Amino acid sequence: MTPFSLYSRERVSNYQECLVEQKRDWLNGVCEKLVKKWFFEESDDVFQEIREVLENPHHEENYWTSTLESGRFHCHHCSKDYKRVSSLKAHESEKHKIPLKHSTKKKRETKDEVHCYIMMLFKLVMLHRNFDSAVDMGDGSRCVRSAKYELPIYHKTHKIKYTISSIHTIAMSSGLLNPDQEERFIGNRFVNLQGGVNSNIALDEYIEMINRDTKASCTGHKTKERILRHSKEFPLLVQLTNQLEAASSMGTRKGFHHLPSYCSDVQKVAKDLFEHDIFRQNENRKLNKKLPGLDKNPFLNCTKDLSVMLHRHRPLSPYGMLRDSTF
Repeated sequence: MTPFSLYSRERVSNYQECLVEQKRDWLNGVCEKLVKKWFFEESDDVFQEIREVLENPHHEENYWTSTLESGRFHCHHCSKDYKRVSSLKAHESEKHKIPLKHSTKKKRETKDEVHCYIMMLFKLVMLHRNFDSAVDMGDGSRCVRSAKYELPIYHKTHKIKYTISSIHTIAMSSGLLNPDQEERFIGNRFVNLQGGVNSNIALDEYIEMINRDTKASCTGHKTKERILRHSKEFPLLVQLTNQLEAASSMGTRKGFHHLPSYCSDVQKVAKDLFEHDIFRQNENRKLNKKLPGLDKNPFLNCTKDLSVMLHRHRPLSPYGMLRDSTF
């Protein structure tokens, strides 16, 4: 069964005659089945592996952080205690012969690498589009909630900067700030420059645009003071431009007045998927290039050193970016 077969089998005969609410309910029902079938794979919890680690302090992945007490890491085998987890690792490795890395060779499973890759890509695209639509619609709660899905993937793929950013976003939207500050933090994840519905852009994207324009306007030696001075001039320049256009009866600047259509692109992709029979598993298909971390479920095998990373970079104060040196 393919994702498109659900759509074709449940097509209503009098779709054009249905009310707007009926069309929306029908479309939501089809999308719900697609997400449940191809994203969650009929499971109730895609985070089961991660949840087992985070909810169980005695899990093997929490071995080095489970003995933290009063700011000291206690040895599992003697009465020694240390300030840093690296010192604890060195002690148990030298004195108690505890291996730091478990080099267990996993049995190679026979699987359809092409099918797994496409399914993984499909899930990652769904997560990305969920975040994009949340920004467009101004749904701050969905924006910060998306960080919980992104954190394990960033950690798995060794994107340290984005991992730290996700940890701080989750912390500041989950009780680190007082209720008023938390509400403002969630509500200020986007900015609307053009007005209208569903035309917001992410706040960090807007800041990058400002930084780019600032660097372009600062010729010669770019110092911090010059960049700050020019950045404060942009609101005045925008206001001056609007006043000039209004006074001179100048028409509005031309731009894109309609959203681009991706119908032909989607049809090409769907045609390729059907031609290669991607939605049916075939154990003989292999990728030409080996991809590390190739899992059908991108949230599998994300727990290695995740506990240490969370302890190391969780902020103890709002907007405190310094890492905990004890980890």
